[in-house]
Amino acid sequence: MTGKKWFKAILILTIATLALIAGVVYFVDPFFHYRAPNGKLFYKLYDQRSQNDGITRNFDYEAIITGTSMCENFKASQFEEGLYCKTVKVVYSGATYKEINDNLKVSYESGHNPEYILRPLDYTLLVRDKDELRDDMGEYPYWLTNDNPIDDVKYLLNKDVLLRYAIPALVSPLQGKTPGVTSFDDYSYTDNDNQYGKDYVLLGKKRFKEPEAIEYPGSDTEAMKTLHDNIEQNVVSLARMHPETKFICFFPPYSMVYWGNLYEEGQLDNILAYKEAAINQMLECDNIHIYSFTTHTDITADLSRYRDQAHYDAGVNSFILDTIIMYENGYEETDMFTTSDRITKENAIDYLMTEKLLLGNYDYNSLVD
Repeated sequence: MTGKKWFKAILILTIATLALIAGVVYFVDPFFHYRAPNGKLFYKLYDQRSQNDGITRNFDYEAIITGTSMCENFKASQFEEGLYCKTVKVVYSGATYKEINDNLKVSYESGHNPEYILRPLDYTLLVRDKDELRDDMGEYPYWLTNDNPIDDVKYLLNKDVLLRYAIPALVSPLQGKTPGVTSFDDYSYTDNDNQYGKDYVLLGKKRFKEPEAIEYPGSDTEAMKTLHDNIEQNVVSLARMHPETKFICFFPPYSMVYWGNLYEEGQLDNILAYKEAAINQMLECDNIHIYSFTTHTDITADLSRYRDQAHYDAGVNSFILDTIIMYENGYEETDMFTTSDRITKENAIDYLMTEKLLLGNYDYNSLVD
C-alpha cells in the first residue's frame, strides 16, 4: 500500500470511529441534551452539573426541587404525594444562587410551566456577587447549557461520556434492567453515605466565647447592595415574571453550632440583618412563599442529626417537606403549629424578633457540655 493510500485509509478509519462514537452518544443521549430518555434504556442519574440541564429541558414535570446539598436528601415522591404534582429533583451541590436560577430559567425557556419550585436560601450564599459561579468545583459544562451547536463536539466526542454513561445505558437491556431513570428519590441522595454526630459538628471545640466586638447590624452598605442584587437577579425577578408559579423558598435549619460561631465572632446580628433584608425583598412577590426553621431547637440543638455545622440528616429533610406541604395545603391555622414556620407580611416582624431573641440569648456552651 502506498503512503497516500495508507493516509487515506487511516483518515477514513479515524472519521468512521469518531462518527461511531458521536452516533452512539447522540442516540443514547445520556445527558438528555437533545431529547427525553429513550424508553427502551435505563439511565443512571449521578452527575448533577452534566445531567440537570437536560432533565430540566426535556423531562415531563409539574414541580421542581432544586438548590444546594440542603436539598439532596429530599424525596421527590413525598412532594408529589403531598401536593399532587409530578416532581423532578435537580440539585447542585455547592451552587450559588445564580447557578440555581439559571437552571430554573431553562425550565420556562424550554416550554415548561411548573406549578411549584422549591429551593433553599443558604445563609452562606446570601451575600455573594449576583453573577458568581463555582468554578472551583471543576470545569463548568457550558457546552451543555449554552445554545452553541459547535460546542456539542465536547459532548458527542467525549470518551468519559461514551464509556461511563452512553455504553452502560446502551447495554442495560441486556443486563435485564427496567427501562427508565434513577428515581428522583435516589438521585443525589447521600444520607446513607454520611456520618452524623457531635464530634463531626464541633470538631474538638470546647467552648463558645463571648464576642470581643459586635459588628453593627447591616452596617456594611456594600454587602447590603451585594445581597440586594443577588436576591433581585436570582430569586425575585423570576418570580415576578411568572406569577403562575409558587416559589417556595426556605432558610435551612443550620445547627446551633453555626449560630454559636457567628455569635462568638460578633457577626450574629449582622447575618440576621441580611436575612431580614432578603425576606422583605421577597415579600414584595405574593407568589414567593418563605419558610424558616430556626426556632426548632429540638432539631438544631440535636447534634446527632448533623454531619457538620449545616448539613442535617434525611429525617430533617422529611420534616421540612411535611411542614411545607401542610402549609401549602392550607393548614396553617390549625393547632398543629406552635410557632409559624411560614413567614408572611403579617408575621415577619414577630418571627424575626423571636428568632433574634432565641439566637442572641441561647446557651451555646450547652452544646459542648
